[in-house]
Amino acid sequence: MNTREKILNHLENNKPTSAREFHQLTGAPKSRITQLLRELTESGQLEIHSVHNGIKRYRLTELHANRRQAILEWLDSGSEGTSSVISADTGVDLQMTAQILASLSKQGEVYREWLDKGKVWLYRKNAPLTFGCANQMTAFINLKWFTEFGHLNRGDMLTSEQHRCHNEKKKFQRRV
Repeated sequence: MNTREKILNHLENNKPTSAREFHQLTGAPKSRITQLLRELTESGQLEIHSVHNGIKRYRLTELHANRRQAILEWLDSGSEGTSSVISADTGVDLQMTAQILASLSKQGEVYREWLDKGKVWLYRKNAPLTFGCANQMTAFINLKWFTEFGHLNRGDMLTSEQHRCHNEKKKFQRRV
């Protein structure tokens, strides 16, 4: 097996690796390793996973995209869970799953919620919806609508839910 195949084979089964670690694994000269890594990144087979203190760690581009797609498909199915549950269901390594979910959350593709009881993050595709007056923006919009069309000024009969919402809207209006 040549050096290029050793590098690609190693990245299929292991975490992102640096040039120095490839040198130790393959025993090939450092110049040859850096040349191969440059060629593989230019061809699009590898990408730089992270850079810390000038040390670049490389990963397989297609493999990472497949892992990411598997996680997104799992979340698109309507499921929600922690990184360990998602890792077990998708077959992606736990550490890699946690990293992918964190990056998806930062990009806004996935919603995460901290569970104090379990001390873990719960991931889902969309944020839970807040109905009624619990959402202050909805309360503000409803207040504008009610006052503009005069429903609250005419003394119409309101349900207890409408009274509660109206009182919350007044509180919100006083704060603003």
